[in-house]
Amino acid sequence: MLLAALPAAEWGRVRRNLKQVFMPFGDVLYEPAMPISHIYFPTTSVISISRVMTDGHTDAVTLIGCEGCASVEVCLGGDSAPCRAVVLSEGWGYQIKCDLLNQGEYGQGGSMHSVLLRYAQSYITQVAQTSVCNRHHSIDQQLCRWLLMFLDCQSSNDLALTHEHIAELMGVRRESVTEAAIRLQIAGSIRYSRGHISVVERTGLEARACECYGIAKRETDRLLEISRRYTNMAAAQVGAADRRASRANAYNLSV
Repeated sequence: MLLAALPAAEWGRVRRNLKQVFMPFGDVLYEPAMPISHIYFPTTSVISISRVMTDGHTDAVTLIGCEGCASVEVCLGGDSAPCRAVVLSEGWGYQIKCDLLNQGEYGQGGSMHSVLLRYAQSYITQVAQTSVCNRHHSIDQQLCRWLLMFLDCQSSNDLALTHEHIAELMGVRRESVTEAAIRLQIAGSIRYSRGHISVVERTGLEARACECYGIAKRETDRLLEISRRYTNMAAAQVGAADRRASRANAYNLSV
């Protein structure tokens, strides 16, 4: 989970304001221009973020799993989102009220502030890369990218996705997704049945995906590693301070 990058002491304070929630498939967390009341941190669920056109047509711009959070706009000072957030794969997560977040660790500018801002940078990279991908790459390449993104959001190689769901994510015809999926199955990368896709050979998907997947994945991994590095440094500093205090107390008792 994204918040695992927090130092232990800060995580202990934050978790008191977190509420564990089950997120059922299809649950709409927020709509465009709707005031955001909560931030969501998926643990086993997957959330899709989509732009909604005036005619009701939607195009997904990114997916959010345990590595991120929904309502990232709040982290940037906003109070509403331009997109729709829908649970694509049901599961568990945490939610926290925005006012509690801003009054607590995030508002005080601690490690949580830095972790969430780094994730916001990762989120922006994903959204920007999706825009480029939709314009310049084939449906086969885009399908591989979305399947890989979904895999990164969960621990299983089995995806509860229909071709219709994928078509809605990609903003293309269902028939186009079916044709691309058949080619991937023939290549031995996936097996699919109605409402279910199993990834057999991830390396095959990576080889067929466009550069967009790798660009966004490397940036996400880089930023998360920075957060972990700072957490380890903070833990080491706390440990050193505790040891100094312990030595000082021992010395005071001896004199």
